[in-house]
Amino acid sequence: MESLPHPRSVRVLPGDIESTVVTTRLLVPTTVQPSWNPFLRVAESIANRARQLPAHGHESEEVLTYVTEGFASYQLGDGNIEPLPPGSGRLLTTPGRVSHRISPAKGGAIRWLNLVLALPASSTGAPRLQSMGPDAPTVVEDTVRVRPIVGPRAPMVSQAGFEFQELQFPEEGTTFRSVGSSRRAILYALSGRGMVDQRAIEAGEAAFIEGMPGVAVHGGEGFCAFFATAPQ
Repeated sequence: MESLPHPRSVRVLPGDIESTVVTTRLLVPTTVQPSWNPFLRVAESIANRARQLPAHGHESEEVLTYVTEGFASYQLGDGNIEPLPPGSGRLLTTPGRVSHRISPAKGGAIRWLNLVLALPASSTGAPRLQSMGPDAPTVVEDTVRVRPIVGPRAPMVSQAGFEFQELQFPEEGTTFRSVGSSRRAILYALSGRGMVDQRAIEAGEAAFIEGMPGVAVHGGEGFCAFFATAPQ
């Protein structure tokens, strides 16, 4: 029997602000979006020397850390502390349990995106850490600057099959982003205002996309967003 296609939907929702440890805009899970498999957590956080995120563990997960502002440091387990300047990232694949930590490397604050996805149940092996630097290239599509971060043409590749891009609009424009009927997507607006499939979105909001071949993303000058897709 053929499986039924997922219903097509695009919903724009605000994130929840959580400040127990560091200031975080949580997009998944929230009261209005408690789950969005295989995305277990999607968040944007701000930390400084006084309020830092402690070392914490992951298991059977894939974890993307991408710094948007400030100079951070990254440490996997008891390994070397590595610099993480703005525009750089780490993709951690954890079939077994391992800990990591992101901290301010200098006196100022840091701002970063964090995505956690479930790995396939069959995943085994040692932890794998991939890196990208701030010099990773962008391509121009429909006047929009697209920076592949995870996936095809990107410096990091996901075992869970997810893809992640940064979209920058130096001027008003529109670009079409592929999703696929068997994948889910999240578009998070980092700054400015835009539209996703004719639905308005602004900084701090996220569009949850399901069952769509793709979506048109329109942005005004200065609009910046992150676009992630993953198989259900």
